[in-house]
Amino acid sequence: MMEILLLLTLFVLSAFFSAAETALTSLSKIRLNRMVAHKLKGAKQVEILKQKPAEFLSTILIGNNLVNIAAAALATSISIRQMAIWGWGNMATAVGVATGVITFLILVFGEITPKTVALRNPEKFSLFAAPIIVNLQFILRPLAYFVGFISRPFIYLLGGKAPQKGPFITEDEIKLILAAGEKEGVIEEDEREMITSIFEFGETVVREVMTPRPDITALEVNKSVAEIIQLIIESGHSRVPIFEGSLDNIIGFIYAKDLLKFQDSKDVRAMLRKATFIPETKKVAELLPEMQTARTHSAIIVDEYGMTSGLVTLEDLIEEIVGEIHDEFERDERMIEKVAENTFIVNGLVSTDDLNDELGLNLPEKDYDTVGGFVFGKLGKAPAVGNVVHYENLSISVERVYRRRITRVKLVRLTNKNEEEAVGG
Repeated sequence: MMEILLLLTLFVLSAFFSAAETALTSLSKIRLNRMVAHKLKGAKQVEILKQKPAEFLSTILIGNNLVNIAAAALATSISIRQMAIWGWGNMATAVGVATGVITFLILVFGEITPKTVALRNPEKFSLFAAPIIVNLQFILRPLAYFVGFISRPFIYLLGGKAPQKGPFITEDEIKLILAAGEKEGVIEEDEREMITSIFEFGETVVREVMTPRPDITALEVNKSVAEIIQLIIESGHSRVPIFEGSLDNIIGFIYAKDLLKFQDSKDVRAMLRKATFIPETKKVAELLPEMQTARTHSAIIVDEYGMTSGLVTLEDLIEEIVGEIHDEFERDERMIEKVAENTFIVNGLVSTDDLNDELGLNLPEKDYDTVGGFVFGKLGKAPAVGNVVHYENLSISVERVYRRRITRVKLVRLTNKNEEEAVGG
């Protein structure tokens, strides 16, 4: 009877070691940090074990193998004795029966079942097992060290070098987690897009988000206050750049709210607020805190020669994270509009990156910032309404041009050769 109880105890220990191995190895760093933050009992021991996974794995494997060997030896002893009493077969038969039975029992109750249970509840079982494993680690340390010393040369020989320290989770892994979370309904699509935009925000340069020079609404300093007011009303902008001579010599901004104080004044220069100048290669992630600190909402973008290349606002930067923000003064003009099956009207200022994401296209993103720039580059000449370029399975025709700049195109996705010949012909 004592032998049976001992055998059952060995099975329980085998199940414990198997479950502990699975629970501790499958527990993520994020879950562990949450457990430690909530000061759960046993969380500190789990954290200690996870810092040196090779050590706790050695302890668990040594313990598991010792109890499995002991269980096999005990089962064989019981089998030989009982068969001798019953007069069934010889020693070889007894050993064979014991081996078969013990292998089945260990596989089912010492491996598969406990590991499956632990995999479904890694946090709960890790908290239970960690204090025991920490104590066993201390007891078995000499044996674990000896086994590690013997196995280490073979590990290195087989390419098992220690991993270099780095972040426990990468940007790509976070994006995969977000995609999985969206698929399972844990987060919404717009939430995933916003978080993804934050990653892209760090890599985006000002040139990609600015209002380009031809689209800047500005006035020369010699204009009257009445003309400035009229421009603000027509454009809907609350801040207007003021230049002297040309756009390459912007001398400041006029704020709509300041006109209330100076509406009887004829000196436009007295109303000017200082303009901030930013290189077009600056990262938007660096510019945003600078604009917040300076308490400015607009900045002039200059190229490497100091020439004005565009204008960026605080709203432009925020839109890179939260998407388009429309106020009551903006015209409701859609940037990408589907007009028929596989046919779209696209604003020339839409970035190739955004269009690729929206329509699942493969336009080159490194060489061109906008769709208009891409078509212009493919044409290789001054654009005119009706010009057509072909790229992969796309036909893109120029719909509108303003001062040699493509402002609107029609994009047709060709689905077969007949369509391609019809459009191309």
